[in-house]
Amino acid sequence: MQKIPVTRDGKKGSDIILIHSDDVVKIECLRNKEYVIHTINDKYYWTPTLEAFEEWMYEDGFRLIDQMNVVNMNHVTEYDVKKGIVYLSPEGAAGSKTASVAWIHKDHVANVKNMLYEVKKLDRSSDPDDFQDDIFDTILDQEEDSRFARSYAMIQAIYEKKKAEKKLEQSEQRYKSLFQNNPDPICSFDGYGYCTSANPATFRITGYTEEELLHKSIHHLIVPEHVERWQERFDDTLQGQTHHYEITFVHKDGHPVELSVLNVPIVVNGQMKGVYMIGKDISERKKAEEMLLRSEKLSIVGQMAAGVAHEIRNPLTSLKGFVQLMQTKISGFESYFDIMMDELERINFIVSEFLVIAKPQSLRSQPKQAEAILHNTIALIGSQAMIHNVELVVHAEEGLPAILCDENQIKQVFINILNNAIESMPDGGQLRIEIGLWDENQLLIRFIDQGCGIPEERIPRLGEPFYTTKEKGTGLGLMVTFKIIENHGGRMAIQSEVTKGTVVEIYMPVIR
Repeated sequence: MQKIPVTRDGKKGSDIILIHSDDVVKIECLRNKEYVIHTINDKYYWTPTLEAFEEWMYEDGFRLIDQMNVVNMNHVTEYDVKKGIVYLSPEGAAGSKTASVAWIHKDHVANVKNMLYEVKKLDRSSDPDDFQDDIFDTILDQEEDSRFARSYAMIQAIYEKKKAEKKLEQSEQRYKSLFQNNPDPICSFDGYGYCTSANPATFRITGYTEEELLHKSIHHLIVPEHVERWQERFDDTLQGQTHHYEITFVHKDGHPVELSVLNVPIVVNGQMKGVYMIGKDISERKKAEEMLLRSEKLSIVGQMAAGVAHEIRNPLTSLKGFVQLMQTKISGFESYFDIMMDELERINFIVSEFLVIAKPQSLRSQPKQAEAILHNTIALIGSQAMIHNVELVVHAEEGLPAILCDENQIKQVFINILNNAIESMPDGGQLRIEIGLWDENQLLIRFIDQGCGIPEERIPRLGEPFYTTKEKGTGLGLMVTFKIIENHGGRMAIQSEVTKGTVVEIYMPVIR
């Protein structure tokens, strides 16, 4: 980078200032060896020797574009062919300067072509526009002022190059913005299945960092039963196919993430370079579908219950009365009568559960202490626990806030859960009940048994009507339990492991 000695006014004896050649956008000729140097904001006067002028001009990218102007080609931003004006502005500058290139303007070049055509008479049958460019270029190169034409060509080349670079930069920025700001996860993979890039949504949905994902396989992110599906779709995409499918990822903290995935091949210069995977988190949609399915099942059960419950109870009452009458008249068959009465009671219980589902239950909510309701419930079924050799242990924190609830319904919930726990321990064991605050707004009631447990794949279906793990169960008890807790603004969660036991957690809003 050269430094140029200039003055503010061009007068002899004026103070000399040094400016950098890179700051210069154009040089305008006033008279022989006197020039005005323009930066984007100022102008200065310069009186060089011819040798200094020529050396500096050609070494630092300055070109002569007409008899009066030299411009810094590094600052060319636009060229107006019709007006013969070049626009100059350093990168990031607010303003711009112009310089005339009319002497080698396109129209002038066309006129030169016509003139040469007329003078040389090279081809009388040809139209001027059909004049051979290579002949014209050869003649033009021999002209005294061909340096202007070369400068013109350079301006055009630089401008077109900058315009192409700008378009490429804008295109890259658009792609980068689409990639980085997309709310859905996007990853790219090489031909071996290693992740080469991923957007922030991918890290957010999987819970892994950039260092943990890039240049590695993602097989550890996919649930085992879906790994084969992923590999098949990946291999097909490398063959040029596009696949749309669903797959389940495992978040870093262990919970599943349902994804709808689109695989797209990456093709560069006609060669297959890898695969783009564009995903969409459909976990919430899946949950909504499951809730809708459960709601539909409940609706069907409710409609059926409303239609047949009372019709069943009428003959049921008659049957029960006749069985009781026969017990008094016939002797020797007491065991059969007891079985018949037990089964009739079972039918009556199922019908009662039906009615709970079929018609909305009015909540008579009052502030109650969950621990008091629990102890009242244990008093009712304590004898049953003793018969099955089950020890009931209650641990409650002190000073717990009350919950707003219908006591009878919450008692029904506790009865259902305690009965299930006792029945799961035919050889006895301990049933531990813990009551405490989960957070400042929720009370947690946890039931921990030592029973036979429930297979993991069956847990999501618990609470569905007629889905049960018990030999003689109906599945209606847990369904009613879920419904009661939901109506109270709470939620219930079940965790279990075969042969080790089950944990039932109830979260209830507290009164503050």
